[in-house]
Amino acid sequence: MSFENRLQSINKLIKHCRKASFYRERMPAKPIDSLAEFKKIPLITKEDLRNNSPYGLVCVPQKKLYEYHESFGTTGSPISSWLTKEDLHLHMKNINSGGLEFTKNDIVLIRFPYALSLIAHIVHPAVQAKGACVIPASSRTTVTPFTRTINLMQKLKVTIFAGLPLQALLLAETAELMGLNPAQDFPHLRAIFSAGEPLTRGKRQLLESIWRVPITDNFGMTEIGSGITNCQFGRHHIPEDEFIFEILADDLQTEVEPGSIGSLVITTLKKKGTPVIRYLTGDRAKIVPEKCPCGEEYSFEHHGRSSDVLKIDNRVLDCWDLSDIISHLPCQRFWVAGPKADGVKFIVEEEKSGDSVTQDLINALEVKCNLKIEIEIVPKGTLYDRNGLFTVAEVGKPRYIFTSREMEQKAYLTANI
Repeated sequence: MSFENRLQSINKLIKHCRKASFYRERMPAKPIDSLAEFKKIPLITKEDLRNNSPYGLVCVPQKKLYEYHESFGTTGSPISSWLTKEDLHLHMKNINSGGLEFTKNDIVLIRFPYALSLIAHIVHPAVQAKGACVIPASSRTTVTPFTRTINLMQKLKVTIFAGLPLQALLLAETAELMGLNPAQDFPHLRAIFSAGEPLTRGKRQLLESIWRVPITDNFGMTEIGSGITNCQFGRHHIPEDEFIFEILADDLQTEVEPGSIGSLVITTLKKKGTPVIRYLTGDRAKIVPEKCPCGEEYSFEHHGRSSDVLKIDNRVLDCWDLSDIISHLPCQRFWVAGPKADGVKFIVEEEKSGDSVTQDLINALEVKCNLKIEIEIVPKGTLYDRNGLFTVAEVGKPRYIFTSREMEQKAYLTANI
């Protein structure tokens, strides 16, 4: 997008946002002349959104509001998001702009939660717009436990599964407990559509090896909508006509160099209901300055919450770093990590009897990561109770990182099902 077009889009957004009570005094009264002026606009925090929900950021008349959604509120009061009909169609377009093409021959089982959560209500109409059939097998409900979902996938010849990466993993575990092979006994399944948690390289490789189908991932959040669906080569590319992504250094003022990780700040250029301008998401991310085979000049990587990291001396390890270490182990499905005096300790569930890690492998990983590493292999069922898969339907987002005190107290034993 040219400089002139971007500036025009920003000024149009600023004018629109001044219709909301929250933005009225925060936005420039006159059009800005440069991106430098844009970056002087104060950052919006999650606390701002919480304090001004549900109506403080609404920029359209009530008669134009079409849907309402909330965040889960796991880290505080829920954040409100209002959609106009135009917003919904924009999010649907983003879902359908990625590398996975939904067709009229597809039967798509949607395992995202439906109650107030946003993603299910975007994916559902998006795939129907392409002529696909939807099975709304929501998670976080007792109606469709894991066993029933597996039966639906087989009975209805599901071609695409849509859900959190954790759901795909737990469904594979359930299938195996039912005597099925995920790679062989779902012959109609052709793809997985994931969202809701960072899909690291290691996690993508793991799930694709289990199900033997490709994964297409969507980055988004309640506050911005569907965001970005990755291309056919598994990379995310920012649609510059819809978003401005800034990756800021610790001072939250200067942008990091391309290829460096920083704090993610997002501006939604086209969202009408409750747009955000320079929203400090609380996430870690980076721009990868490497040409993609699809032709895009750079890619975007989402590294998860800034709060979900391990700090070892002067180093910060996020889920991408930890997942990369796990990807070298013979067992990778379920694990947690925490700090130790001079490095990091992993608790990893065995997948088959006798799984172990050699000292040579640990030494090689320590050299590769320049970090002391301890790995404890624990019996299957220690971190995730497999019996629960037959009785529990509600499983939230996973937790991988624990404090040293929590590790000592084995708090991870009760963190998941």
